[in-house]
Amino acid sequence: MEGHVDYEFDHIHIMCTDLPTTEQWFIEGVGAELVNRFESLGTPVTKLRVAGVEILMRPARPDENLEIAAIPRYGEEHFGLRVKDLDAAVKVFKQRGIGFDLEPQDFGSGLRIAFMRGPDNLRIELLERKSSTT
Repeated sequence: MEGHVDYEFDHIHIMCTDLPTTEQWFIEGVGAELVNRFESLGTPVTKLRVAGVEILMRPARPDENLEIAAIPRYGEEHFGLRVKDLDAAVKVFKQRGIGFDLEPQDFGSGLRIAFMRGPDNLRIELLERKSSTT
């Protein structure tokens, strides 16, 4: 492969049907930090920070149709948040009213995961690594 490109991770972008509810879910449920709110082409955008990563979220603009019937959704399937104690994290999130699609399970090599469900069916994986696996 020729050439070299320097880059760094910038953000995750989430499209949502209800921006205030999604923002509140991340702030109160996951403990996200509100960075700022602004407009992009007349549409409100919220920027949050979760575990050092910026998350941008906004609803569809009037000219965007994000619902395509009978076609599987490709692209972002989930994102993962690493925790030190999966069972303790799940307990805290459940106390905050967050639902789980997959309860904590062992996946071998010291990896345990669980999936919580956010607004608009957003899937967030919680993972705990007990060994040197990466």
